[in-house]
Amino acid sequence: MKKLLLICFLLSFASLSFAQEYKYHPIFIYNFSKYIEWPPDNASKDFVISVVGNNTAYREMLGIMEKKKTIKNRNLVVKKCANLTEVEQSDVVFVTKYEKVEENELTAMLHNKGTLLITEHDNMAANGSHINFIITDDSKIGFELNSGSAESAGLKVSSSLAGLAKKTY
Repeated sequence: MKKLLLICFLLSFASLSFAQEYKYHPIFIYNFSKYIEWPPDNASKDFVISVVGNNTAYREMLGIMEKKKTIKNRNLVVKKCANLTEVEQSDVVFVTKYEKVEENELTAMLHNKGTLLITEHDNMAANGSHINFIITDDSKIGFELNSGSAESAGLKVSSSLAGLAKKTY
């Protein structure tokens, strides 16, 4: 009986920590948009954020959409994609760590002009991802920035955002 209670406790704790895992990512993503300038030809359309991989991350992003409703004076739309091949025209693509990313898929995504690619995989910023979430030495969420890759996608990254990055490429 004690073992059963312990297992139930551990499972509930694990699901709680899993639910908390993506609590702050949408806030970061929303705030990143304030410090990035997209190409002017995107200005008349909805601001689309595609979340690839994790349902919890998608639900949390929907929560931001319900509160904020707009980004850069454009209607905010959040889409859920099972993998990178499902992503259509988006301003931001967030690939969660639960989605395996092949190098050729990443390369194809990086050629989408006007799309900010955000990941949370080891060494992804060094490999071309524009922003990569990391866990800092003090166990907080931080990010790496590849401003050269972002500029190649037609995005202008403010020096203020670059100054907040834990590492830049």
